[in-house]
Amino acid sequence: MVYLQERVGRSAYGRVCRWEEADVLLVGVPWEGGVSFRRGTAQAPSLIRAVSSQIDYYRSDCPFLERAGLFWVEPEEQFQAGVSVDEAYEAQVLPYVESWAEAAVAAHKPLGLIGGDHSVPLGLHRVLQTLEPGYGLLHIDAHADLRISYDGLRYSHATILHHLTQFRGIERIVMVGIRDWAREEAEYAQRLYPRLVTYEMRRLAQATHLGRSWLETTSEIVSLLPERVYVSIDVDALDVGYVPHTGTPVPGGLRYEELFFLLEAVRRSGRQIVAFDVCETGGQELDAIVSAHLIYRLCGIVLCAGGER
Repeated sequence: MVYLQERVGRSAYGRVCRWEEADVLLVGVPWEGGVSFRRGTAQAPSLIRAVSSQIDYYRSDCPFLERAGLFWVEPEEQFQAGVSVDEAYEAQVLPYVESWAEAAVAAHKPLGLIGGDHSVPLGLHRVLQTLEPGYGLLHIDAHADLRISYDGLRYSHATILHHLTQFRGIERIVMVGIRDWAREEAEYAQRLYPRLVTYEMRRLAQATHLGRSWLETTSEIVSLLPERVYVSIDVDALDVGYVPHTGTPVPGGLRYEELFFLLEAVRRSGRQIVAFDVCETGGQELDAIVSAHLIYRLCGIVLCAGGER
């Protein structure tokens, strides 16, 4: 098992953590074999870790986070796609992610995956839906990722959610921020309703312009989720100004604090975030610093779900 080889995490967020002391497991997955436009996201895990020391660690909503054990691991080198992307994914990415997911479940530690493209969480869900079924998926993304295949690839960043709809251990899927998708994806989503519910960005913006508060909207979104929640964030869900080098940018996204008002609504509801991923960060420092803040704040939401520690 991969995790047995590493008992001390890498330096991240100004600290080094031993496995026994870990409060959160953060796993970098430097893979971009399934991207379809701009490359660079395979560089993101190491770049995010490098810039993570530049943020301040105190969070008034989670003072414990400043001293929390954040155990960060990532491969020595980026995963290589080789001749067959799908075969490389099955041989490299799946076993790596599954090993760490099994370690996290066995140790009862929350896990955050740091992509890499958005295909990387599949192995984590394969473990979770088998060992801890009955959770909901909050998929925050500019794209639906519901294609059966894309560019001839089964394991494309555009197919991850289609894979996950096949897992019966995932009770419900709620998509938020969608604003760029194919007709067949929309039709597939309609067929899966109410197990899969979509909040398109266009409709979210219209509701706000017509006077509906973001509090009311986020409360409705959270009410659809079961008690245990997995949060999946493609950073292109954010307005493109935050992450201009993401692989497939789309105008008209969420503002940073809008995103976190939604995530904090999950915490306020008493629901448990069992794991999360943050994917598609571009390989530039600006994008990396945004994601470093995002990941750190997510760790705080996970660790202080029951109130301040």
